[in-house]
Amino acid sequence: MIVVIPCYKEPELYRTVQSIFDCERGDFPVEIILLINSYRIDSDEVLAMNRNSYRQMEDFASKNNSPEFFLTPILVENLPGHQTGAGLPRKLGMEEAVRRFKGNKEGIIVSLDADCLVATNYLTEIHRNFKEYRLRSATLEFHHPVEHLDASDPLRIATTNYEIYLRYYRLALEFCGYPYPYFTIGSAFAVTVETYLKAGGMGKQQSGEDFYFLQKVFPLGKTRFIDTTCVYPAARISDRVPFGTGPALQKMIADNQLSKLTYQAEAFRTLKVFFDKLDSFFEKETNEIEKEIENLPEYLHLFLQDDGFLLKMEEINRHTASLSNFRKRFFLYFNAFKILKYLNFAHPAYFNLADVREQYAVLLTNPG
Repeated sequence: MIVVIPCYKEPELYRTVQSIFDCERGDFPVEIILLINSYRIDSDEVLAMNRNSYRQMEDFASKNNSPEFFLTPILVENLPGHQTGAGLPRKLGMEEAVRRFKGNKEGIIVSLDADCLVATNYLTEIHRNFKEYRLRSATLEFHHPVEHLDASDPLRIATTNYEIYLRYYRLALEFCGYPYPYFTIGSAFAVTVETYLKAGGMGKQQSGEDFYFLQKVFPLGKTRFIDTTCVYPAARISDRVPFGTGPALQKMIADNQLSKLTYQAEAFRTLKVFFDKLDSFFEKETNEIEKEIENLPEYLHLFLQDDGFLLKMEEINRHTASLSNFRKRFFLYFNAFKILKYLNFAHPAYFNLADVREQYAVLLTNPG
């Protein structure tokens, strides 16, 4: 197992590394690749902080490494680009992991961030799940620790609401019948080497690289949400990337809008009605499918029209001979990106964004 951690300007990096070294040890070797990175545009202050972190981690490694459990700090400077972000460093770290596995396709690459702590059974539970369930990928339970903050602290309130939003969205995907209703968080997933390569590797996006990568990964083989261990990302604001937890918290606090707005449950309920019709589209003529979707609410019907849905159904039916293959091809087309596009089409033209706590309650209490 290799744990890959991109690190940029992290003064408390030691806590993350120590958290992993404090984990239960299994009968498998573990390496931690710590990619301490900076970009060409970064200041001398950032470079100095990173270099100091690198020296500290080299010292830590010299005192704590063993043949079966060791830390490898790597300092990478002058990365190209006019913006910083985690995409390229995560990619470099994961591809270094692939190289170090030396052709072992079953090797497990774990993605973590440098502001996280982990449960003591973090490594052993990941390993057990991959071996026991023959996984190709996995996502992990997470929790942003805020219990040490006062109940009225804006950071605690915003973080709690943002985490509720993440859980609401995953639950809504599951509710509507989407086959890959998993979290896509860079600090809480793992893949085999073979899966990483089949997916074409991590992207270089400034932000959202985890989301884009995992959408390619999930259809490639068995995946699982591991809830028997936990990752604890820091609850903190950040402006390093354009979206994600840090920027969301920063905006919520700056706007004094500590509640989190989200897509209405009714939009997901309509999507469920649509997905429930899916099997009836198999081997059907276009005019028959057209009659089926005419009965959907206007906003979804219009979205499908604008998206060229009927032509896509013709294409999928033309290239599939079984219902299972039809379903797989359909959700490669109507994937997580398409769902987001639909939700943004429906909001605010047909629905106003609403408080996530309210919509979570709607989804749980009125799922029919």
